[in-house]
Parts: sequence; structure tokens; C-alpha cells
Amino acid sequence: MMKIHSLRFKIVSLFMLLMVANAGFVTLILYHSLKNELASKDDDILINRADQLAKLIVSGIDIKSLPVYFRRMMDMRQDVIKIADADNHVIVDTNPEITLNTRDKLNYPDNQETPSISYQNTDDNMPVSVVNFEIQAPEGKLYVTLAKRSVDRSSVLRGYLQQSLIVSVIAILLMAVFSIWLIRRGLQDIAHLSRITAKTDLHALGQTVDISRLPDELKSLGDSLNIMRSRLKNDFVRLTQLADDLAHELRTPINAIKIQNEITLQKTRTADEYEAIIASNTEELDKLAKIIQNILFIARAENKNINLKRETIAVSELVEDIYELLAFYADERNIRLVNKIPDVTVSADRVLLMQIMVNVVSNAVKYSYENTEVIACAENNHGSTVISVMNKGDVVANSEQVFTRFWRGDNARTSEGSGLGLSIVQAITELHSGEVRFERTGSYNRVTLIFPDIPSPS
Repeated sequence: MMKIHSLRFKIVSLFMLLMVANAGFVTLILYHSLKNELASKDDDILINRADQLAKLIVSGIDIKSLPVYFRRMMDMRQDVIKIADADNHVIVDTNPEITLNTRDKLNYPDNQETPSISYQNTDDNMPVSVVNFEIQAPEGKLYVTLAKRSVDRSSVLRGYLQQSLIVSVIAILLMAVFSIWLIRRGLQDIAHLSRITAKTDLHALGQTVDISRLPDELKSLGDSLNIMRSRLKNDFVRLTQLADDLAHELRTPINAIKIQNEITLQKTRTADEYEAIIASNTEELDKLAKIIQNILFIARAENKNINLKRETIAVSELVEDIYELLAFYADERNIRLVNKIPDVTVSADRVLLMQIMVNVVSNAVKYSYENTEVIACAENNHGSTVISVMNKGDVVANSEQVFTRFWRGDNARTSEGSGLGLSIVQAITELHSGEVRFERTGSYNRVTLIFPDIPSPS
């Protein structure tokens, strides 16, 4: 039993409508073709009969014997021969019960070699073809009417129409049954994909759907399913790695606090010692809070749950403010902060842009060689604002991982910092519909931020 809202029902219904329309159109065309063919055949017979009758009349045959002559060629139920003299006295009338227009109501053509056919209806509304002509006989001028009722023709057409309708109905019903079976088989591939999708879980993500057995119309759907599985697999791998790294990042300070508290409880200590221990624990808890805060911020940014307050910002002035904040940190390592940014503006959230620029510049200072410089550049390029920060430092192995959460250098967990700085940079940049890149240019490591030129609200 098909449901009304099922795809199978809709396809079968559409197929049935097309079949009905096609059968009706073909039946109508063939019916009119047959009707015209039969009418043309009757007209030819009537014209030939008129020609023969005219020749016989001219030859001087007895007018009253003409019906006997034509009896074998005519069907007296539907054929009419009516001959009248100049005074409108009927000499011959083979079918007086068939009422036709009289001579007074007809225009008999004069001097017409080929009689023309007119079409009338009898009193019983039966179509009839009529030939009227006048002819000069030895007895004088005669007015001749030949007519042929379309009794057989109407019967043939009626029978054809009935048979066509019966055959069409049977064919439509058979095709409906066949189409249900055929569509059911055709939809098996969709059902197969549906079963595969329903079985998708973490363990099945590595398995691709074999699209070779699918029809061409479903191969794109199979490809999309494989792409979805691949993306889900990558997301699960990243999620697993994130959970592992996050557990390690949280475990280290928690274990430090636990061990320190256990040592503290082993003996009685002075108030100053307790105060120092509490301060140390507070510092570790602050690290935990900062990690959690950064993770939550990245999640909100990636899910577009942060409202941007865009404004037009002078990049050079912003970088100068950041350089002032980090000047002491840079001086400790004899690193010179260079601002090569011209009069360039960017449409962004000032607070968030400040945050990512602080992360990028401080990261550049942190990993620069001593007695070198950190250079900031910017330009407007093809509808975007491009900001770059460069520093001289070691070649970064696996540089494609620099924006991965908790990744530090070679991913060693003994490195300082949480490894979330560049992840935050990437999240905020993408929140602005921008892009961030890391590349090695000569002896410099370069971080490039690309912001599209989106007008700031007035």
C-alpha cells in the first residue's frame, strides 16, 4: 500500500497522468485522421457516382431506371438519388424518408464540370454529404441531387472510439501495475543508500560507499555521502586529539595542586608558608581558568556566536599601541619592533583585532632570535586588507599544524604556553570571514592575516 506522501506514489501518479494525456492525445489524433480518411473516401465515391450518373443521363437512359442500375453500387439505407425536372416535379427519389434541402433552398451550380460537395444534417442529426448539379437531358433540363448519409462511417468511428478507449484504459492499468514494480526496483538504490546512512557510526566513517553499482543519478549523492563521512572522520579525529590534549593540559596543573597540597598536609607549617602555597595554587588555578576561557572563546568564535562590532580601524595606529604594550618584553631580548604599515584601514572589531594582533606579535617576539627585529606590514589588495607580521626564527617543522589547538613547536607538551594563541587568531580571523596563513619567506617566519573589505555600519 503506497502512502499519499511517498515518492513512489508521486512518481506513479505523474506517470499515470502522462499516460492518460498521451493516450487521449493519440486517440484523438487517430480518430480525426480516420474520420477525415473515411469522409474523403465517401466524397470520392459520391463524385464518381455523380460523374457516372451524368453520363447515363446524357446518353438518354430512362431516368426512372437509374435506381435499378445503381442498386448494386448503393446502400439504399443511406444513399439518395433525387432527380427533378425544371418544374420541380420529382422523377426519381430513392429515399424519400431522408429529408434534404429542396431545390428552392439550394443553389445549383451552373456550368460546373466537377460537382462540388456540400455537407448537411438530416432531421435525425445524421451527417450527410450532398452533390447538387443540373444537366441537360434529352427530356430537358434536370436537377440532380446525390447524397450519402454517413451511417456506416459513424458506426465505424463510434466502434473505433470505444475500442480505443477500452484498449487505452487496459494499457494504462497494465502500465500502472508495471510502473509500480519498476519504480520499486528503481528506488532500491535509494533504500540502499538510506540503510548505509542509517548504519553510519564512528567505526563506519572510514568506509567509503561503493558508488560503482549506483545509477548515474545517485552517484553524486554517494559522493556527497563519502565526503560527509570523510569530514566527520576528520572532525572526530580532531575532537579525540583535542580531548586528549585538553585532558593533559588540565591534568598537569591539577596534579601540581594536588601534590603540593599533599606535601603541605604532611606537617604543620607557618602562616607565611600556607600563604605561599595558596598563592601558588591560585596561580595554577588561574592557568586552568585561562585555558578553559580560551577553549570556550574559540568554540564560540567557530560557531559564529560572537557579535562583531565592526568599525574602520587605522592599522598602523593599532600596531603602535600593541608595540607599546610589548616594548618591555621585546627589550628583554634585544628585539626591535618595526612598523612599516602605511595609511591602511581595516573593517573589524577593534577589541578582537587587538587580541589577535597581540597574540601574533607576542608570538613573533617569543620565537625570534635575539638582536633581530619583528616587522609589521599591511596593504590593501584586491578588495581585502592584508596584514603581515614577520620575525627571524627557527624553521617550523609541520608548519601546517601551527593553528592546531595545544600545538607547540614539535607538539611537545613540555613547551611553555598553552598552545592556543594562534588557534584564537585563526578563529577570530575566520569570524571576520577572513583567512590566516603561516609561511616561511627566506629567513623569516611570516603570519599573514587577510580581512575582506566589508563596510562598517554607520
